[in-house]
Amino acid sequence: MTGVQTCALPISVLVFSFVGYTTQEVTVGTQSTISITLEESAVGLDEIVVVGYGTQQKRAISGSVTSVAEKDFNAGISRTAADFIQGKVAGLTITTSTGDVTAQQSIRLRGTSSLTGSSEPFVVIDGVPGLGLNSVAPQDIESISVVKDASAAAIYGSRSASGVLLITTKKGTQDRTTVDYHVYGAIDKLSNAPDVLTAEEYRQWADDNDVDISVFDKGANTSWFDEISRTGYSQNHDLSVSGAGKNNSYRVSVSYLDQEGVMMDNYMKRLNTRFMVSQKALDNRLDLNLSGGLNQRDYQETQTYNFVLAYNVVPTIPVKYEDGTWWDSDEYDQGNPVKQMTLNKFPRQTSLIFVNGKANLMIFNGFTAGVNFYKERNSRDESNYTDSRTRQGRAENGVASRSFATSDKNLLELTLNYTRKFGSHDVNLLGGYSYEDNYYQTAFARNRYFVTNLFGANNLAAGEQLTSGDVTSSANMNKLISFFGRINYSLFDRYIISATLRRDGSSKFGPNYKWGTFPSVSAAWRLIDEPFMANAKNIFDELKLRVGYGVSGNQSGLNPYQSLSLYGSSGLYYDNGAWHTAYAVSQNPNPDLRWDSTSMFNVGVDFSVLNARINGTIEYYNKVTNDLLYNYSVPVPPYLY
Repeated sequence: MTGVQTCALPISVLVFSFVGYTTQEVTVGTQSTISITLEESAVGLDEIVVVGYGTQQKRAISGSVTSVAEKDFNAGISRTAADFIQGKVAGLTITTSTGDVTAQQSIRLRGTSSLTGSSEPFVVIDGVPGLGLNSVAPQDIESISVVKDASAAAIYGSRSASGVLLITTKKGTQDRTTVDYHVYGAIDKLSNAPDVLTAEEYRQWADDNDVDISVFDKGANTSWFDEISRTGYSQNHDLSVSGAGKNNSYRVSVSYLDQEGVMMDNYMKRLNTRFMVSQKALDNRLDLNLSGGLNQRDYQETQTYNFVLAYNVVPTIPVKYEDGTWWDSDEYDQGNPVKQMTLNKFPRQTSLIFVNGKANLMIFNGFTAGVNFYKERNSRDESNYTDSRTRQGRAENGVASRSFATSDKNLLELTLNYTRKFGSHDVNLLGGYSYEDNYYQTAFARNRYFVTNLFGANNLAAGEQLTSGDVTSSANMNKLISFFGRINYSLFDRYIISATLRRDGSSKFGPNYKWGTFPSVSAAWRLIDEPFMANAKNIFDELKLRVGYGVSGNQSGLNPYQSLSLYGSSGLYYDNGAWHTAYAVSQNPNPDLRWDSTSMFNVGVDFSVLNARINGTIEYYNKVTNDLLYNYSVPVPPYLY
């Protein structure tokens, strides 16, 4: 069920559109009859497509970039940005391995690129690199550009080996104040439940095979998978207010999602808020943008061990006896899954708050200087309590733990952009500097043997058996400094070449490889504009040949300090009448530690016929990843560890 209510103030506008024709907007006013004629549109070659650190006309792109606009998004219920483009982009695979509503979607672009690191595409939202898809509500998204080949992705250097997703959010519309409210409800049901014997079938099997099941037959008729599952009800509410004047615009949005999983212990509640304001000044030479938001999630993952219990418990055993007490068992892989789901609690909370400020100043015609500042605080709170009355918590009379983590990101980027057209020559130059630091800290505490289950995980001091390793904390940081540049050149709008170079310096890398260089080059030939193709224009709207090669990296699976010699606890030593913790080398230094390196060669043909009614791309690529990150044992000696 989907409901949409839209209110536009102070005027009413009708929008007329059809595939292959230019969209027209007509103000209704007092008109009772409206006549319009749609004009044919070639193929949207002047469409602006978001690329790394800027935009380009679709006709001028020489790399493999697919842009999906809001009008082309998948219709229906969308819980993340990935739902919009699932099945829309060749080479992009989006899957969810489980029905758990907290499960993250697996996104692969042209295959897997790493053994131990992430193979997820690098996400950039409104020019801010490294954000997650959960940080933006689907209703706030205007378009998604999928950067496939290394020639286009290399501008993001050591983080783009798995491709890049460039997400652009909505802005206010000039001379119009718009209030949008969208709501939907959804129902989830368990499908393909395991086919197990009913109580009647189990008793019949026992009679047919002369098996005594009296010790198991408690007179019940229990369907254990029905008992631990449910019909999941979900609701989503989106509210936004936007508008724009001659020199400014704004947009504020709130989104709330409440999902129940099909398993009785599974749920997620998500709140997204976002604001954006922009202002032009100095005769439109200065463009200021400020945005920010808050994302909160409260959720609980389903405990899959309970599926094993539901498989194994016979259907003649009740969930509860007539006196209201639980049935349970201590036998191997036996127990009451309903009891475990009811009494054991594993709630999670995450919170993301961020602010982003941008300024672009046109110093003189065609030459623009920009600054981009971003700051975020990400926090996580995980609570676990295994009740003493359940199978998992009985041995230790209840186990409780809490863990907290916060991460802070600071980003500063400076760019210079020069665009100039000299007759038939069109040149665009980009140069930039990027500084990013990340700080992470966490704490963990656990206790057991609780005299009461009333506290759950909210009073760890009530536990009576604290052991070594039950209280830990840690912190780390890493920095990334980058210099990057790009040149785009076209001749007669037919012959196009693009080259990029990024130099990344990361604190994660070893001393011999602190800096990495990531080059790329691509070229395109728009055959459709050649004189010998004049007769073909009756059929083709676009025909373009592309070729490119680039090198990109992947450091997402590399934790800080992996290149250093580290010390860790190693037993005890006795000194001055007391035992103390001893420390010894726990990790060898690795001065040659560096990033996964992916090189890709790409050839493609873009075509469009019959006024864009049929369009597509045919591509061939060869992708090779070297220097894969992996942990392996080394001989001792010569190494200490």
